[in-house]
Amino acid sequence: MKSIKIYFSLIITILFLASCEKEIEFKGETTDPKVVVNSYIAADSIITAHISESRFFLTNGYTFKNIENASVNIFKNGVLMEKMTYVGDGIYTGTIKSKPIVGETIKLVVNVPTKNEVSCETKIELQSVILSIDTTQLVSSQSPISIYNSNNGTLETVGYYVNYECKYKLKMKDNANEKNYYRLVVRTHSIFLAGGYSDSYSFTFDDIVSGNSNKNEFSLDGNPSNEYNVFSDEIFNGKEYSLSFSTSQNTAVALPGYDLTNITRENLKTEVYIDLQSISKSYYLYLKSRSASTTSNSFFSEPIQIHNNIDGGIGILGSYSSNVRKIDL
Repeated sequence: MKSIKIYFSLIITILFLASCEKEIEFKGETTDPKVVVNSYIAADSIITAHISESRFFLTNGYTFKNIENASVNIFKNGVLMEKMTYVGDGIYTGTIKSKPIVGETIKLVVNVPTKNEVSCETKIELQSVILSIDTTQLVSSQSPISIYNSNNGTLETVGYYVNYECKYKLKMKDNANEKNYYRLVVRTHSIFLAGGYSDSYSFTFDDIVSGNSNKNEFSLDGNPSNEYNVFSDEIFNGKEYSLSFSTSQNTAVALPGYDLTNITRENLKTEVYIDLQSISKSYYLYLKSRSASTTSNSFFSEPIQIHNNIDGGIGILGSYSSNVRKIDL
């Protein structure tokens, strides 16, 4: 009898909540679309930018309108270098003439008919200093690779699948003269004996500077709070620092006298490319805020505003210089 009363109360509650639903008419001001500029500039690389229009939050759909008739000029240290060329899909590109180098300040000025002028600038930071990289490989598990031997009717072990963790200690030297911001990018390039290759950007960044070392800083869905692996020199300004991270590897190893080419994708070799990028402050703040926005639980937290450094518009002009080291495993 008690269960019937509970069930009845639940039905009444649901009906009550349903009856409280009410459509509220939006009476606020509808804002005009703004110019959106997104560009990430690398040292010694041709400049590209994506230009589009912002979308009012009550507008149906998820796509943004590309702007095809913008005039986009590139200034280097205050001097006009060239006008960017539209190549399609909202993308504008410069030429080798305006390639930036370390230490230069790049400014983009965007003019779109019937809209206000938009501008943004960034400085190409000095390349990071890598002193050394030490590696340690630890086998985590292995399992046999077996084939059926028709001669004696038994399974014969011809090799092993090996899973291992590679731990890295990257020793870096920070510049004491200014506040510095970094991003760590790790690419694992596997070349297979039977031909072909694969690339993976997956790695574990649990160093204290990442903010991922404390389990309480992970979001409810298990993703790290620092999705783009950025950090500052706050705790080691002007000093040497050993950065810790790791990758998980797996390969197939043949026993002497056996060939795994037709059985599994045996690795011929694995190369790990470690890129310690020196990034602009605006790029750092943008990636930090974007990561916090995607990993936060909107039900329990306030909306997070994505960092914007576009004067008169919306978006980000970020810059970085790379320092890449290759490790052969």
